[in-house]
Formats: sequence, C-alpha cells, structure tokens
Amino acid sequence: MRAPLAGTLVAKEGHPVKRINILYAGKQYSVSGRDIDEVKEEIRAAVESAVPTWLEVNVGEGKYKRADILLSPGIDVAVVGIDADE
Repeated sequence: MRAPLAGTLVAKEGHPVKRINILYAGKQYSVSGRDIDEVKEEIRAAVESAVPTWLEVNVGEGKYKRADILLSPGIDVAVVGIDADE
C-alpha cells in the first residue's frame, strides 16, 4: 500500500465514517455503506488503468438519487470521509 499524499484524509483504523463525500468537477456527491479505503482504491485503479470507469454515487441530500460519475485520468476528484459523530 502506498503512503498517502500530503493533505489526504485518512480514516482512523476502527473509526467508521457515516458517509463519503466525493467532490467531482466542482460538484458534491456522496457514497454511503462503503469503506473509504475501498472507494479510494477503486478511484485510483480506474485512473491508473486509463480505462474510463463509472462510479455510482448519490446526488443531492435526503432521498437517494443515483448518479454515475466517469473516472478517468485528468478528472479532478476528492474523497472526504464524514465522521459518524458529525
């Protein structure tokens, strides 16, 4: 496993996040029910492979509304874990 880049959010071991915010092309999306490291690895693998890959996310707040964002090299994306106690 590679060391995280400076400024990268690292969830504390055993410290669950309730939601993962995905900042993509200037807009905010979310993912829930998944491990933050698993999502980061999926994004890393998609970008590294140079094969465009879709990531299922939620758009908006409240009721789930599916959106798919396209992951590929050159696309700005950030992953932010939201603690369960926030």
